[in-house]
Amino acid sequence: MIHTSRSLGKNLVQSAFARCGYRIARSDPGARYRPTSADARNAASLLHEILPVVQHNAQTGEWPTPAFLEHYFNASRLAMVRLLLDQCDAEGVDIAGKRVLDIGCHAGCLLYLVRARYPDAALFGCDVSDVKLAMAKRACPDAEIFFSALSDLPESPGYDVVFLMEVLEHTVDPETVVKRLLDSVSATGTLMLTVPDGREDHLPAKEYHSEFESYAGHINFWSPESWRYFLARIAPELTLRTGQLPTGHLFAALSRKKATR
Repeated sequence: MIHTSRSLGKNLVQSAFARCGYRIARSDPGARYRPTSADARNAASLLHEILPVVQHNAQTGEWPTPAFLEHYFNASRLAMVRLLLDQCDAEGVDIAGKRVLDIGCHAGCLLYLVRARYPDAALFGCDVSDVKLAMAKRACPDAEIFFSALSDLPESPGYDVVFLMEVLEHTVDPETVVKRLLDSVSATGTLMLTVPDGREDHLPAKEYHSEFESYAGHINFWSPESWRYFLARIAPELTLRTGQLPTGHLFAALSRKKATR
């Protein structure tokens, strides 16, 4: 009898939602995006280029060790970057033949994939670690790589596309960071951002780095809704497109030009 009542109640709920144009579907909370074989090949190729820079760290234990990089730059991370570039195409963000800056380029993961997809783009990358810059240079030898913190970036609008991936969640003043980055974007350019989904992200803050005004871990957590509100409030005059990549990461494109759709 109890089972029959539950089934009847379930059917009534489903019918009510159906009348409003909705359908209840079973979700798998453990489901995650599965990288493709191409993502695995990209990860292996990138690691082949960057690991020689840190090979000696395998004996000394100095960061980053080869084992850390193999764990960090796996197929899933390469998939996230690839999907972000797919999203740029979908949003009409022009990269071919443009000046592209990757801020916090780390080991050159994004630059590596951008060069493969857009061979005529002029690529630039910056970071605050000499070893990261050395790896990025190996990953994308023809990119212009330079040392710079967020606070030291030139304010002239010299780049058509500016990427900041997985950084804002670390910073103590993300609003100021976004405004500063917009100063580097050309009159027809786009700022591309990614952050983790705050509903799924549980990384603690860890240690504070006063020179960069950021934490080693995460202190900002945005839901898809608060992410859009946060950016719309900062730059209401810009065209803003936000969404979620299949990997779960949140993205945003802030453009000075009108959206094409």
